[in-house]
Amino acid sequence: MTVLNLKEIFEKEEIFEQNYILRPEDLSLPADLGEVKKPLEVFIRITKDGSAYRVFLSLLGEVELECSRCLELFDKDISQEKEKLLEYYPQGERGALSAEDLEVSFLEEKDILYLEELVREEIILSIPMKPLCSPDCRGVGHPSLILEEEKPSDPRFAILKNLLSD
Repeated sequence: MTVLNLKEIFEKEEIFEQNYILRPEDLSLPADLGEVKKPLEVFIRITKDGSAYRVFLSLLGEVELECSRCLELFDKDISQEKEKLLEYYPQGERGALSAEDLEVSFLEEKDILYLEELVREEIILSIPMKPLCSPDCRGVGHPSLILEEEKPSDPRFAILKNLLSD
């Protein structure tokens, strides 16, 4: 696991930038969600922002998903660039969430960032609830998927076919 001690980093530097290659086994996505088959390329830039940290994250890779219509496996590109704010968990009660709150991640431990957890969170958020292999996927057993010559002809409907031809 890649552990970044933010306190130590920012005692020496004002900006932290680094490239990483994350192996699929390091990410361990939930089995029912999808599977990362190839290593991901990750670039991260972190700056201090008051008591929080501003993080720019660039991901390059893909995840294997199951189409929710035809149930075939397909690769979805999850390459993205994202800017987030890392904060400590808020103390006390909070009101309603604002749109800006959705771009905030929280540090589990004081000044410690687990890179794989941050990347896993972004991957999970980028996967659609109903993944489709293509926008025009017709689904399992759709009549247009069965070729005409494969369709069995039922002799009971032969009379109807004759009526249509007249």
